[in-house]
Amino acid sequence: MFGTRHLIALAVCITAGILMCVFLRRLEITKWFRLLLCVGIVSETVKVFYYILANEDVYGGYLPKTDLPFHLCSVQLIFIAVLNFSKNEKLKRAIMAFMIPTCLIGGIAAIMIPTSSSLESLILTFQYFSYHTVIAVFSVCLLLKSGEMEWDINDYASALKMLALMGLIAVYINSMTYDVVEYAVDGEGKKAVEFVSRVNFMYVVDPPVSGLPFLNKDRGWLVYFIRLAFTAFVAVTLCYIKPVFTALSGLIYRKKENEP
Repeated sequence: MFGTRHLIALAVCITAGILMCVFLRRLEITKWFRLLLCVGIVSETVKVFYYILANEDVYGGYLPKTDLPFHLCSVQLIFIAVLNFSKNEKLKRAIMAFMIPTCLIGGIAAIMIPTSSSLESLILTFQYFSYHTVIAVFSVCLLLKSGEMEWDINDYASALKMLALMGLIAVYINSMTYDVVEYAVDGEGKKAVEFVSRVNFMYVVDPPVSGLPFLNKDRGWLVYFIRLAFTAFVAVTLCYIKPVFTALSGLIYRKKENEP
């Protein structure tokens, strides 16, 4: 992290992100959806074939379960597909409201704290950084369209509820894909459980990297999970700070009007 290759990738991402923001602002939002879908399909196809071929001796055509699209950034592919094919405008707005904070924070965090494997090869580095840059830019463009979209407190609440649901689902998915082996440890037939491999979708199991000052497991998993939830809450709130402030101001104003 923050080696030569990472710093070069960061510089390219920032430059490309600024240029994309200028370009995308001129396009209709439906065209954004199509571009996102194309980028998502190409990105996921490259990732799937790279990981399968790179691990052919071990998996023989299987995708390693750690690379299934259940992370906060990769799961956006499902939502991108819904934006393109659904006719339900209410659903599409709820998804966009969710994507604003998750694509922005998730995309930037992934670029700043890349996985070790993402810097191993030029192909995977390009796939990893280009995808996360695109989804972060999409979020920025949605925020820039605040005047047109009129994001409000209901969108903020919707984003929080969807994020909480995703976190809960991630706990179940991590548990479902957790490989364990039971083995006898003594003559009495008592068994112990050895954890062979596990995944960490949405980082609800462990921090993204070790040594973080706040998001760590120094005080156990429960404290870490609470801190992770708090961090997510703050991140979503900051993305919707204007509608939150407007709603609070309106509430205070109405309260003063009702006072005798």
